[in-house]
Amino acid sequence: MKQHAKIAALGTVGLVAGIFTGTVVAAEQAPELNISLGLGMGYSESIYKGIDDDTAALPLFDIEYGNFYVSGLEAGYTFYETDTLSLYAAIAADDLDGERTDSRELRDLGDVDGGTNLVLGAEMFTGAGLLSVAVAQDVADEHKGTQVDFGWGVPVEFGDLTIVPAVSVSWVSDKLVNHYYGVSASQARAGRAAYDGDSAWIYGVGVSAEYAFNQSWTVIGAVDYQRYSDEITDSSIVSEDSAVAAMMGVRYQF
Repeated sequence: MKQHAKIAALGTVGLVAGIFTGTVVAAEQAPELNISLGLGMGYSESIYKGIDDDTAALPLFDIEYGNFYVSGLEAGYTFYETDTLSLYAAIAADDLDGERTDSRELRDLGDVDGGTNLVLGAEMFTGAGLLSVAVAQDVADEHKGTQVDFGWGVPVEFGDLTIVPAVSVSWVSDKLVNHYYGVSASQARAGRAAYDGDSAWIYGVGVSAEYAFNQSWTVIGAVDYQRYSDEITDSSIVSEDSAVAAMMGVRYQF
């Protein structure tokens, strides 16, 4: 939920460039169905204790029909759109990673069940780049937490190649922090102190790229670095204060 799914760094950067050149669908036009499928490889690091770096295949899947869209684990609707501003609502999974059973130290805690969030977001397209803000609230009573994301990206075009450097800042509520990184008294043991965290900040910087071979085939890639504030890293089940994620893939637009 770091950005509107239609322009997320992993796989749909080309849409940013299209928007900046003024390619906006008018409300009175008949809706068009756009489907893209692809496959990529992803690399990710975890801040949990005892979790090794992970490499895995990533399915890439996007559908757009008029103002409706589905992208990965997010589905939404753009309810207001002009040349410079769009507002949307979506249902999306949590951003935070709750997989920890691969750690010998944390296996007894089990994996964390993610929330289902109602997301309200806005994007403003300016001469200085794309500014975005999104608020996500868990509506499934999994953790009742809140996350607020702020982002800034600047698409740069070199012919068929588009590169988008971006920065982001996310605020996560104490309920979300404790759902993923808290340790209750019953879970505490030697080497794992009980922990009840406060709201926290996550700072990100990254770059994504897209190269269009033609109207159908596109190669995509992205790398992202995130740094976590003390309210997360002070947890006894966290061993790192930062993490890197990267991916590369190929996508076909039908």
